[in-house]
Order: sequence, then C-alpha cells, then structure tokens
Amino acid sequence: MAKENGSGNFSNGHNNGNATNNGTAVKNFSLGAFGPLLAMRPQVRRVQESLDAQLRDLPPGGVLILDFDNVEMMDYSFADEALGTLYSRLSAKEYPDRYLVLLTDESEITQALLENVEVALNQREVAALVVPRSAFDTLRGDKKVEWRIIGQLPDHLIETLSAVIDKEEVTVRDLVDALGLDSVTACNNRIARLHQLRLVRRKASIVPEGGRQYCYSSVLSSGEK
Repeated sequence: MAKENGSGNFSNGHNNGNATNNGTAVKNFSLGAFGPLLAMRPQVRRVQESLDAQLRDLPPGGVLILDFDNVEMMDYSFADEALGTLYSRLSAKEYPDRYLVLLTDESEITQALLENVEVALNQREVAALVVPRSAFDTLRGDKKVEWRIIGQLPDHLIETLSAVIDKEEVTVRDLVDALGLDSVTACNNRIARLHQLRLVRRKASIVPEGGRQYCYSSVLSSGEK
C-alpha cells in the first residue's frame, strides 16, 4: 500500500529531456515513449537499456524523473524486470549519486500501474519516491510538493525521510534532535539505509575541528546550499 507522507520543495519544467533545478541536473523520461501497453519481453529489454543509459548519462547528483504519461497497461513481469531491477541496482550502488523519482497523476489507470510497481519493489525490499505531475506545472522553486513512498520502507525510515525533506539539508545530529532520538548510532543506521535506497543525497565536508561530516539532503531539493 502506498504511504502518504508530506511535502518538499521541487521545481522543473514538464518535458522530455534535460533541465536544471537550481544547479541540479534533472532529466525527464516518459515510459509512454515505448507504447501504451508495456508487457512484451522485447519492450522490457529496450526500457532496461534506455533507463540504464539515462542514469549513467546524468552527472553526480542528477535526478531522473520517470513519467507514466500515456501508459495504459503494465503487467507485473514488466514492472519487476524494468523497474524492480533498476531500483535494486540503485540500492546496490551501481549508479553512484544518481537518483530516480516517479512522476504520476491521480487517474485510476496510473494508480493501477503503480500497484504492480509497488508489488515488485516490495518483493525486492526497495522503495521509490513518488511525486504528482502537478509538481511540474510551475517553475517556482518554493512550491511545496506532496510526496509518497511505494515499496518497502518501515515507518521509522519514513519518519526520518520526512524530517530530511522538511529541513532540506541536515546532519545526523540535526536528525537526532529533530526526531528526539536517544542514539546517534540508530540515527546513523536510519539515514544510511535511506541513502542506500537513493531516497536522500549525501555529501561530505571537512569540519573546522578536523575530520569529516556528512550532510544529507532531499532528492526534491536543488542539492545546493
């Protein structure tokens, strides 16, 4: 079952191709380019190859926006082989510092498509960030975008993800305070899992006292601070 969550900042134009979200490379790609009915094995191979190329072409920090526009049917096998496999590979660090977001509307057809995608993600123990197509009807960077998660993500990780999206950029210490946690180690484990799933960004910085500190930010943000 898809999990309703919260909102975050995101902006871009709704089109096929490249755009920039305040310095972050964003590429839109429509599954509808492969036809309205997605079920045939040759289609799966073409989609797999295309999505792989799209992700590899992104610069570090880039986001691929995958749109279901004009898709009328997608069976479970296609959803698993095309998207389940892709999310598994993201989690396995095959696409370092690249991110994938699903773009949908509230139509019955699109929601039915997402059901098969979610089953595939659940089976592979991964999760996807979903935002509405209406988020791309404006270029305003301050627009709050509703988001949700499909796939397998426990409530405590959804809580942590929501805190990151709300604050846009945080350290582990920030999250410990925001969530009222007693353990820095537990918080580290949470955010590490979210980063492994490519649901948050991570960047390292050197602190004045010496040593390295990681900052985490929302995939829905510009990536610049």
